[in-house]
Amino acid sequence: GAQARSVNTKGRRVVGIFRNKPLIITVIIIIVLVILLVASSSNGTISQSAGQAGGIFSPVQEFFYQVSSGIGGFFDGLVNKDDQEQKNQELQSELEVFKSKSREYEELKKENERLAELLEYKQSNTNQELKLARITGKNPGNWFDVFTINLGRADGVKENMPVITADGLVGRIEEVSLNSSKVMAIIDARSSLSSIMERTREQAIVKGAISSNSLDDSLYITFLPLDADITEGDKIITSGLDGVYPKGFLIGEVASSSDTEAEGKNVRIEPAVDFRRLEEVFVVTAVDGEETGTIS
Repeated sequence: GAQARSVNTKGRRVVGIFRNKPLIITVIIIIVLVILLVASSSNGTISQSAGQAGGIFSPVQEFFYQVSSGIGGFFDGLVNKDDQEQKNQELQSELEVFKSKSREYEELKKENERLAELLEYKQSNTNQELKLARITGKNPGNWFDVFTINLGRADGVKENMPVITADGLVGRIEEVSLNSSKVMAIIDARSSLSSIMERTREQAIVKGAISSNSLDDSLYITFLPLDADITEGDKIITSGLDGVYPKGFLIGEVASSSDTEAEGKNVRIEPAVDFRRLEEVFVVTAVDGEETGTIS
């Protein structure tokens, strides 16, 4: 009786196991896959059945592959973050160097253009002995009405020598030291010079009117006769009668004129030189073989 009960109990367990069909199917599939994988690794080929069985699990494989790839990419990003920041810093440094070189190039380009104009003037005016000077300082304000240059007594510069650019007359040497000089421009309120109208040959005195807070660098001619023939755009040049500026240097052009009973005709002159932007100038040491700046 006991043996029979034991056999019946084992039978019920076996029947119970076979009733759990999903579990049985899963176990069988796993066993089959293992066998197929072992077989493929040994002969290097996968049978058609293995391929079909693998196809069933391909979505699952793809899911786990994507998850593992994402996790790998995340950790790679953490590892490479410092390298990326270093590369960004290197690129930023290279960009700053490029910007600096670009600014230097633009400055050299502009300097070459200015010097080319000065050289062209010098080659076209061989009767003038010219010394190139660089401006090293200026008085406060908008204009180069009083400024210093890097040439002095050691370079043969003397007081009252004219200072020019390729555009026209700038001023004269006011003070000289061994290696530098101070220039007073024609727009300075203390300046006056003898001039002549290039078209009509009318004689006049041109005066500066600039001050430290001036917004206008115009020059002026006053007390001309009311019947003087003055037209806008007329060129004004040095007459050479004041003993400082040789004849023929361009001063500027007539910008406007007005008539008054008390003062006659007043003329406003636009200077030929841009007194807001000066960097290099010529000191005229001689004209036609005669030294300048020798007046007492």
